[in-house]
Formats: sequence, C-alpha cells, structure tokens
Amino acid sequence: MIDIIKKALENMDKKFVKLSKIGIDENNPIIKRKLEKYQERPFAYEFYHQLRKLIDEKKVNLGGYIIQPEVNKSYQPYFEKEKIPDFIFHIPDANKNLLVMEFKRTEYISSISDDFEKLIDFKTNPAFKSPYLYAVEVVIGDTNSLANACKTITTLSTSEGIEIMIIYFDTQKWEAEEIPLQFNIESLR
Repeated sequence: MIDIIKKALENMDKKFVKLSKIGIDENNPIIKRKLEKYQERPFAYEFYHQLRKLIDEKKVNLGGYIIQPEVNKSYQPYFEKEKIPDFIFHIPDANKNLLVMEFKRTEYISSISDDFEKLIDFKTNPAFKSPYLYAVEVVIGDTNSLANACKTITTLSTSEGIEIMIIYFDTQKWEAEEIPLQFNIESLR
C-alpha cells in the first residue's frame, strides 16, 4: 500500500501544486529563498488525481477499497468535525476500513501531534466496528525543512505505541521516502 501512495505522490505534476510567483519581488533575497511554495490542499488534490489515474488505468488494484477525500462523517456517531482526515481508504457500508491519511507541510510541523492523535484515534477507536489498519502522515517540504521536521517527529515517537507510517515528500527531489514510527497519546501531549 505504501508503494502505491509513493507512486501517486511521485507521479504528481508540479504545475498543479506550485503556487504562482506573479507579484512577488524576486530581487528580495529573503523572498527569493522561499520562492517555491506549495499549499496542502492543491497538493492533496493532485495526489488524489494521480492515485485515481493509477486505479482507473488498472495500474493499481486496491482490492475493492476506494479512496475518499475529507469525508465529513459527522452523521455517524463516532466522527467529530475536527476529526475529519484528509483521506480514507475503505469499503463504504461494509465496515472495512483500510487506511487513514493526513498531509502536513513542514511550515506547520509544530501542530503535527494533532494529526497523530487523529490517526491514532482512527486506528484504535472502539466505536469503529472495523478500525483502520494503517495510518499515514505525508510531510511535504524541501530537503532542509524535511530534515528539521524529521527531528521534530522523531522526538514525538516512542518505542511502544501505535504505528504511523511517515512519508516524507521532498519537493526539490520530487521523491517520497517512508519511515514507520510509533506514537502514543501520552507522548504527543
């Protein structure tokens, strides 16, 4: 499953996720360093598009599971508005939940523990008849910001807990690398 996610990430077309530079003073040395800019939502949408292409072209088989973005399931008793994940992989109406996924830009790494708590809840919440088997956090940034994010994330991890697969997506190399880490709620607070 992780290989499928990495393939979709690496297949993304940069022109659909990179922000416009119109109106930016490229002669300003501070701005010039930060010209390449991405936002989480266009990045997640392009990922979704690329994964759907892989599925539709029969290059990937999810075994009956489907991917759905930002599903508001507040009509179901165990979902709360702030607990809406970026993506879920599941079989609707079958109580078969495979994977829950979040995206985070390195600029917002200080709030990543909120994502981890949400992912842990989807894997462990007893209200689910079939908890999600896998939890994935995609961290987006350039090589340097990913190195710093990795340090922050590693300090939150524990030797025992719930596994979350961290996928670091490097916007300079346009490559994804995964690292499984364990977390527990106490280590995140």
